[in-house]
Amino acid sequence: MFNIILFVIIIDVIKALNRDVNTFSNYHEIQIHKLHIEWLLDLNQKIINGTAEYHFNVMKNNIKEIHLDIYQLDIIIVYDYNTGTVYKHEIQYMGEQSLKQGDILKIYLPKSYNNGDQIKLRIKYGVTEKARALSFMTKEQTESKVLPYLYSYCQDNNCRSMIPLQDTPSIKQYFSALVLVKDPRIKVYMTGNLLEGKPFNRMNVYTESLTEYHISLDIKIPSYLLAIVAGNLEQRKVGNQQTSRSYVITEPTSIDRVALELEFLQDYVDALSNYIGPYEWGDYKIVILPPSFPLGGMEHPLLTFASPTIIVGDKSGVGVAIHEIAHSWVGNTVTCSDWANMWINEGFCTFLERKILEQYNGADYSKMYSFLSNDTMFQQMARYGMDHSYSSLHPNTSGENPDDSQSEVPYNKGYQLLVYIEQQIGEQNFQKMLQQYIIQFKWQSIDEDIFYRYLLSWISTNLGKEHASLKEIKTIYKEWVYVPGKPPRQLDFHTDAYDKAMALAKAWLDNKGDKVPDNAEDYRNYIYYQKQQFLNEIATKYGDMTDKNYKLIDQTYQLSDQKDSRLLYRWLIGCLRGKFYDRMEVIKNFMGTHGARSWLVNMYETLFKDKPDVAREWFTEFRDFYHPSVVDALENGIFKNSIKKIEQ
Repeated sequence: MFNIILFVIIIDVIKALNRDVNTFSNYHEIQIHKLHIEWLLDLNQKIINGTAEYHFNVMKNNIKEIHLDIYQLDIIIVYDYNTGTVYKHEIQYMGEQSLKQGDILKIYLPKSYNNGDQIKLRIKYGVTEKARALSFMTKEQTESKVLPYLYSYCQDNNCRSMIPLQDTPSIKQYFSALVLVKDPRIKVYMTGNLLEGKPFNRMNVYTESLTEYHISLDIKIPSYLLAIVAGNLEQRKVGNQQTSRSYVITEPTSIDRVALELEFLQDYVDALSNYIGPYEWGDYKIVILPPSFPLGGMEHPLLTFASPTIIVGDKSGVGVAIHEIAHSWVGNTVTCSDWANMWINEGFCTFLERKILEQYNGADYSKMYSFLSNDTMFQQMARYGMDHSYSSLHPNTSGENPDDSQSEVPYNKGYQLLVYIEQQIGEQNFQKMLQQYIIQFKWQSIDEDIFYRYLLSWISTNLGKEHASLKEIKTIYKEWVYVPGKPPRQLDFHTDAYDKAMALAKAWLDNKGDKVPDNAEDYRNYIYYQKQQFLNEIATKYGDMTDKNYKLIDQTYQLSDQKDSRLLYRWLIGCLRGKFYDRMEVIKNFMGTHGARSWLVNMYETLFKDKPDVAREWFTEFRDFYHPSVVDALENGIFKNSIKKIEQ
C-alpha cells in the first residue's frame, strides 16, 4: 500500500506542474508552430552548417525570453526573421546535466509579447559529430563503400543535438527542410515528402555548386520524429506497382533482397488500416540502415528506419516492420505527452503489431512472442530492481537521460494492460474503442490519465454505467501503471509450442553433451519464436551446460553460422554466460558488426565480468562503428571509470 500511495503522490505533483521533466524549454509560455531548416551537409568533414527558421505562438502574457533545448551545438547568431535585427542570446550550461540532457539556449526578446502574438526568428548554428542524434559514417563503413553516410536517431530527447528546439513530445510542429549536398551522388531523405521543383529559397549564400533537396510535412509532429538519412541510396516501390504506396530505401547493393523481403509491405499497411482506421500519412517508406543502427526500428512518418537484422530471407523479421507501421496510428497520430508515458506509444503499438501477426501466423506465434517478451521484461525489471520506477509504466526520468529508461517494460507491461482490458470488455468492443480513441485524440499528445478517463467514459456510454468491467478497471489500472514490478493481474501466454521447445532444451541439458537427444530434429521445424525460446532456455540455464554440450548443440544446428542475427545473438549470449569461448572469433565479429544497443550492453556486461581486458579492447576497437547513443550507454555504464572517454 505504501508504494501505491507514494507513486500516486509523486504523479499528482508532476500533474500539478503539468510539465515534461526532460526539456528545459519554456514550452508552456511559447510554442513552435512551424520549423524550417536549411542544412549544408559535409559528410566527409562530419559537420552540418545549419539555419533554423521558427514561427512561434505565444501562449501567455508578458513573455520576454525563449528557452530552447540544445546539446553540443555551436550557436552563431539569433536574428529577426523579417528585419535581420540580432537578438541577444546566451547558453546556460547545466552542469552535470550538460552531457545527460544538454543545456538551455536563452533568447532575449526586444520587447514583451502576450498570448496570441507570433514571433518569427532564425538561428544560425553548427553541428559536429558530437551530436548524439547523428551517426556519420565513412564510405568504408557502408555496405557499398562508395559514399559517406549519415543517419539520425532522435528518440527520446536527442533531436536537440541537431536543431535548437523544444525537445518534448508535448509539442508538435509543422516541418520543412532545404538540404544541400556538395556531391550530387548523395541522396537525401527526411521526415516528410520530397517536393518537386525548388519551392524554398535559400537563407544563405554559397559559392560552390550544390544539389538541393526540398522536403515538407503538412502534419504536425513532435521533435523526436524528425529524421534524416543521406548517402548512396536507392528507393523502390514494393507490391502492386499500380496500387501500392509503399517503398523501400537502402543501399543499391542490397535493394533487391530488401525489396523481396518486404514485398508485402502495403499488405501490412492495409491490414492495420482495416483494424484501426484509415492510414493518414500518404506513402509509407522504410529505410534499411547500416548495421550500426542501435534499434530494431524507428517510426518516423514517411521514413521508418529499420535494422538490417530484420532482413533474414524468410520474412520472419517483418514483425518489426508491422510494429513501426502501427506507430502511424499510435505514436505518430496520438502521441505520449512525455517519456514517463512512453507506453501510450509502445504498449498500444505492440498490441496492434501482435494482432496483425496473429492474423498472418496464428495464435501460437503471437503467444510465443508475448511469452518471450514477457520473460525479457522480467529480466530487465530484475536488473533495474523490482521497486525501481523504471520497472513501472511511469518511470521517473527527472534529471536523467530518458534513454536510460528504455526497456521492454513500456512495450509489454503496456501491452498486457491493454490485453487485460480487452478481456474485460470483449474483442469487438475493444476494437471499436481503439478506433474512436484515434479519432478523439488525433494529432494530440496525451498522458495515461487522459486515456484512463476516456476509457471509463467510453465503457459507460457504450456498454452501460453498470458494466462489470468498470469496477475491475478502476481497481487495477493505476496500480498497473504506477507500481513497479509485475502487473497486478498475470496473463497466460502458454502454448503447446512452448512446451515442445522447453522439452527439447531439457533433453539437451539433461544429457550433458554425451549424445544428441532423440527429439533433436524437431528444432528444424519450429516456428521462429520456438527457436528463440529454446535458445533462451539454454542461455538461462548456462550453469547446467558443459563445454561438450555447447559443442554438440553447435555442431548439430550450426548455430554459430546461422544468418538470422536475432537467433545468433541468443546463442552467443548463452556462450558468454557459460564461458564457452571456443567461438570467441564469432562473438567478436558479431559485436563488431551489429549495433543493437540492448544486445551490445548485455554482451559487454557479460564479457566484462570474466574478461574485462578483452571487453575494453574490443570496445576501443569498435567504438567508431557504434552509434553515439550506444557509446554513451556503454561509457556511462559498464565502462564507467574503466575507460578514458575519447573526445568526439
